[in-house]
Amino acid sequence: MDIVIKIQNLNYEKDQRVILNSFNWEISKNENWVILGKNGSGKTSLINLIYGYNWPTSGEITVFGNKYGEVSIKEIRKKIGILESSHQESRLQRNLTVKDIISSGLLGTIGIYQDITEEEGIKVDGLINSNPWIKNRNQRFDTLSSGEKKKVLLLRSLINEPDILILDEPCSSLDIHSREDFFLTLEENRRIRNFQSILITHRTDEIPDYFSHILMINEGKMVVSGTIDDCMNSENLSKTYGLNISLSKLNNQYFCTVNR
Repeated sequence: MDIVIKIQNLNYEKDQRVILNSFNWEISKNENWVILGKNGSGKTSLINLIYGYNWPTSGEITVFGNKYGEVSIKEIRKKIGILESSHQESRLQRNLTVKDIISSGLLGTIGIYQDITEEEGIKVDGLINSNPWIKNRNQRFDTLSSGEKKKVLLLRSLINEPDILILDEPCSSLDIHSREDFFLTLEENRRIRNFQSILITHRTDEIPDYFSHILMINEGKMVVSGTIDDCMNSENLSKTYGLNISLSKLNNQYFCTVNR
């Protein structure tokens, strides 16, 4: 079984505070993972370490067989797409079009600071054409609905044809309809492009049914890691959230009830 991401004995501290403690985790090829935990549990910090935004205090991170510290992070990032919609939206230049936003993913920037090549333009147009929900590629991004913005940023994260796509709470501000529409768009593109996904969330009811594995985190420590079928239960969720939780399943969706 090919290991895509391997984390060994990882510790991460920031401002003299322990964020992640004695962390060990593996992702194998063709697995789609959910990282579940309450706000401040260390979910985003873990992803930022994998993407190379931050550096561990101790321990090892190996991605696609390359150990961090021995290879160029820039080269590894080319194989990883990341959607941090809230952060990315706040840093965007004004007056950018839908096509501009998607094109910026080629350059790894949050805006357009140089012209793309003709070949790159063809690549962007191809991705747009395979997503017919885009009616006007020249529409200004800031005139789109919240759901449309999330989907455009999704395509931005896919433009370099990554092997792994990281989604950091992509639906945090969306209503139910927009959330379902986003995940439908994600699934349609996944079928075409065959990438693995890592979804960060704190909601069990928004986990798409094709996700196979789950990592639960609480206070920077792993609660459990494995298949969703084995790990998704009331006991593990109660440990993850520090509450007395009962779990139910309906139409392939998981719902939590707090026992007060």
